[in-house]
Amino acid sequence: MPSMRRWTRLTPSVAEAASASPATIEAHGLAAGKGAALAFKHVSFQIAPGSFTALVGPNGAGKTTLFEAILGLIPPRHGGIQVLGETPRRMRRQVAYVPQALALAHDDALIGREFVSAAFQAHRLGLPLPGSRRRARAAVEAALDTVGASDLASRRLSTLSGGQRQRLLIAQALVNRPRLVLLDEPLSQLDPAARDWIVAVAADLTRRGIAVIFSTHDINPVLRVCDRVLYLAQGRGRIGSVDEIICDETLSELYATPVRVIRDGGRRFVFADAPAA
Repeated sequence: MPSMRRWTRLTPSVAEAASASPATIEAHGLAAGKGAALAFKHVSFQIAPGSFTALVGPNGAGKTTLFEAILGLIPPRHGGIQVLGETPRRMRRQVAYVPQALALAHDDALIGREFVSAAFQAHRLGLPLPGSRRRARAAVEAALDTVGASDLASRRLSTLSGGQRQRLLIAQALVNRPRLVLLDEPLSQLDPAARDWIVAVAADLTRRGIAVIFSTHDINPVLRVCDRVLYLAQGRGRIGSVDEIICDETLSELYATPVRVIRDGGRRFVFADAPAA
């Protein structure tokens, strides 16, 4: 497995600056959805700079809808949301969205370096600024190095595994130095080694002061690295520590039915209690 750049932890001065900065995300009484239906409502939470938040919930709970609200792609129906102290649309360039590798439409003839470089300052129009090619090259190499994908720079996408493509997607997201990274089910259909690698890359980003929201069906792969859990279910949401959220009481309230959480070997398993006969 290739090496991944290890970023140093925040120095006191940087940590103090991060703590003094506004929350990366603040949502109050947020409701959002598509069409006539609401995916969730009355959801309130705060995401701190440099934090790792696991976004957990079943299919259809609104995880992708929440990402779209954070990106400013859909407006809130009720309540409000701010990203880096501004409206989501104004801060969109500070946010990177990483889709599932299997859902990505791309040209398999591209090599890794070309794929990552395609995102560098993609919002700019007109002729390149002086020195932009040099900056682009440096940004691409740094992003590839950060996720341990320098060895993929010259390989065609058609030759890569799902885990390798996911690393390139994260590198592409980092090329413009975002302050918030949204990962949408990045572990889907990956083997255990690839899952561990993606989780390690995401956790490493938080050491640079980048806030990470990591969408997943299964909390277990990120149990040891996440700071908080934002759980969506049945149109509701709760945020807190792992122990506060992945427990019988909170999940029973969210699902409006008795739920049992069993701990086994450092993992947590969620079961709905069978109704009494």
